[in-house]
Amino acid sequence: MMRSSPVRLKELFFPQVSVKALVPAAPDKAERELSLDRLDISFGLDFSADAKTASAGLKITSKETATDSTSEVALYQIQIEAFASFDVVGPEHQDDMAIYLRKFAAASALIGAAREQVALMTARGPWGVVMLPIISMDRVVGPPPKRVETLKPEVKKIGARKKAAAKLSAPL
Repeated sequence: MMRSSPVRLKELFFPQVSVKALVPAAPDKAERELSLDRLDISFGLDFSADAKTASAGLKITSKETATDSTSEVALYQIQIEAFASFDVVGPEHQDDMAIYLRKFAAASALIGAAREQVALMTARGPWGVVMLPIISMDRVVGPPPKRVETLKPEVKKIGARKKAAAKLSAPL
């Protein structure tokens, strides 16, 4: 059985998509994936008052390159912003895990859309397609909430003496 997503995408737009081709000293040695350590990533999710819709925003920006050795291998400098609105599935669920799953799904949708935009914009650049790396959701939305252990009813075991006494008193 397939579970439905905790949110459904309604609208998606990019108010800013900026890709600047750089001139590295050795472009043939440069990575074809942007370095995660060289990216600033920010994400936010906000629910409507009735919790039936949500709005999310994502911003991914290359950190400023100085005249250090790492700037010589960067092929592109990017800045991308994405915003989306979502319908919330099961808005009556407001526990920590439900909110985390909604954040996770919204961030995944926006990061995937940003990855496509970066690939599209760099495809016609001088260095060819450069991709966003796989980004851990812990880095974007934080770790999942701690699970609350449900208390199991205590089961008492019948002692060996009570079992023996029960056998003796049982009718033949």
